[in-house]
Amino acid sequence: MRNNKVKILTIQALIAAIYVVLTVSNVSFSYGQIQFRYSESLMQLVVFNKLFWLPLTLGVAIANFFSPLGIVDVIFGTLGTGLALALSVFIFKSIKNRIVRHIVNIVLYLVVCMPIIAYEIAVFPTGFSNSVPFEWGAYLAIYGSLLASQTIVMILGAVITEILHKAVNLEKIFDK
Repeated sequence: MRNNKVKILTIQALIAAIYVVLTVSNVSFSYGQIQFRYSESLMQLVVFNKLFWLPLTLGVAIANFFSPLGIVDVIFGTLGTGLALALSVFIFKSIKNRIVRHIVNIVLYLVVCMPIIAYEIAVFPTGFSNSVPFEWGAYLAIYGSLLASQTIVMILGAVITEILHKAVNLEKIFDK
């Protein structure tokens, strides 16, 4: 029993670390109004196993400490990711088809997480100390940009995780 807990924690720590490294290694496109955070492709891992929820959410929290927005990004980014992935995991209880799960995960991420991130960037462009009045035009432009990049990254994530699943059974990776 103890060995399985250690295995689970080890895999989760590795996933969180991979997310952080991928995000920070692409710092110029990982933060800000125009993002192409390819680490977000890992969000498709929850399609295979709910135990990926924690390391992905934790990875976002840690990676966002490196954001120019600092604690604002830690709070809003982690909230958006955690909520979107938790909803996916909950809904997946009634969906067995992995392709449908991937699609649901993408849609939920786009409609739950991305509006939160767009709001964060629109209202706190440089952190809590310099908030600006909410403007729909700025918000919609940022949200549109995030939708475009996130759609590409999440579709790539679905393809990559399906290929990875053929080599490593991601559904049973946390089993003994």
